[in-house]
Amino acid sequence: MKKLFLALLLTLALAVPAAQAQAQDQEAKKITIGSTVYYMSEFITLMVEGMKAEAEELGVELSILDAGNDASVQLNQVENLLTNKVDVVLVAAVDADAIVPALDMAENAGIPLTGVNMLMNTDKPYYYAGPNDVEAGELEAQYVVDALGGKGNVVILEGPIGTSAQLQRLEGNMNVLNKYPDVKILVQKPANWNREQALNTMENWLQTYPDQIEGVIAHNDEMALGAIQALEAKGIRIPVGSVDAIKDACQAIKDGRLDATVFQDAVLEGRLGVRVAYQVATGNPPAERLNFIKMELITKDNVDTLLDTIYK
Repeated sequence: MKKLFLALLLTLALAVPAAQAQAQDQEAKKITIGSTVYYMSEFITLMVEGMKAEAEELGVELSILDAGNDASVQLNQVENLLTNKVDVVLVAAVDADAIVPALDMAENAGIPLTGVNMLMNTDKPYYYAGPNDVEAGELEAQYVVDALGGKGNVVILEGPIGTSAQLQRLEGNMNVLNKYPDVKILVQKPANWNREQALNTMENWLQTYPDQIEGVIAHNDEMALGAIQALEAKGIRIPVGSVDAIKDACQAIKDGRLDATVFQDAVLEGRLGVRVAYQVATGNPPAERLNFIKMELITKDNVDTLLDTIYK
């Protein structure tokens, strides 16, 4: 009996250090997420805040690279992240088509690649967290059409050609506009998410189509605000719809300068992107491959809900 008791004590004594060693090994094996985003716009800056907050809560190591809106730079960044043996790569793609080879690169490296904010134009399965951009395009277009009473001339400021947001928001725009034969698209052109480019583009359109433009559909707030600058310089006030609900846009709605935007919660999106990447890296992927956040139309009737909360 005494020998059995001593054996039990020895077993316990050995088990405690073993358990401690296992815990230390798990701590040392902290999950690493390597991310590359298309560029640090105001929206992406907010999204990155969410990514960092979620990474801290999950106890993962997160590195974030800015591709500067250059698809080739982004592919190089993905290659470097894979070379550095991160556990998972998280990509907000510059271009929906150009990013596709990164999926093969990741597969060959045995490292999963997930998407956030921008979808990839591929049939290859991957996990994603981000906005329902078709719905966003529908919401903004419907608002402008309704404001015009179902007839009039509109212009469309698009995101960079080939990005999933540009493709899907335009798809949503057309889902609505095709129902209204009395609404005519005078012209559409990318201004690449950029306020200054949109300002210049709108100035040119106002010269080309004097007194003809009756509504503006912009694929993001930065471009909408640039268009509004050009309109205000001419003393023109027409319906303008947009997407993102950044702080400047919400304040513009409050001030009566912008009519509507579609809210995609950048912080929530960043959090969800990191969470999905973490789940995939740890072998517990979400039930759905495409994980969309809720989209909401923001007008003067509900803009205070954002200005008094996330933008307070």
